[in-house]
Amino acid sequence: MFKKILLVLSFISLTACVTVPESIQVSEGTNLVAYQQVMSDPEKTVGNHARWGGVIANVENKADSTLIEMVHHSLRSSGRPIGADESIGRFRVYVKGFLDPMIYKSGRSVTFVGSVIGTETGMVGEHQYEYPALQASSYHMWNEISQVDVTAISIWSGPRWGGWYSWNHFGGWGMSPFHHRRVTIRSTEHRGSSGRVTTRSTERSSNIRAPRNDSDTHHADRRDMNRLEQKASRETRAQRRD
Repeated sequence: MFKKILLVLSFISLTACVTVPESIQVSEGTNLVAYQQVMSDPEKTVGNHARWGGVIANVENKADSTLIEMVHHSLRSSGRPIGADESIGRFRVYVKGFLDPMIYKSGRSVTFVGSVIGTETGMVGEHQYEYPALQASSYHMWNEISQVDVTAISIWSGPRWGGWYSWNHFGGWGMSPFHHRRVTIRSTEHRGSSGRVTTRSTERSSNIRAPRNDSDTHHADRRDMNRLEQKASRETRAQRRD
């Protein structure tokens, strides 16, 4: 019984650990300059290390390098850009060699590690724009996430009908939770040529069971079991008819 609880808690602890991809890790104690610092004082920050990320707005292949125009977004502790409808600005990144624009295409999330080379003047449409620029030493392109399913697991209250064990949503006979909830989050992302990200999300909750006294718990569990048995019986009869 307690081994099962420890196993679940250990799994939750492991999945909660945050890991930065090796390609964009920096040595401990490295001073990373922020985007805003470069914008406020470009000359003073030239040569400083930076780790910036966001979504790709444009890719331009040059003779021996690739110029990527990025829409800047703040980074999570894992180094992944935080998807948002707003940005504090854009920046340019120079990467040695050829990057295929069909892979590194508009809207993909990328995080770069590199050194500041100053600012450059360019155009966004007909608007003149001042870009902070990096010479990349390494980078990481993130997998796109379109759907996330989250199941919340809560703490067991104690013995219930059938002792500590009864039918539960973990997939069979086992310890019955005092309160459980399943939350499903679905998001659809549309990424335009400008690099702007629009996210629509819906959240749905179900299977919510509030705490009840022992008498209510006993009768409610019996009703749940009866419904399960009736459903199984109906499905068996349907299969036999088929």
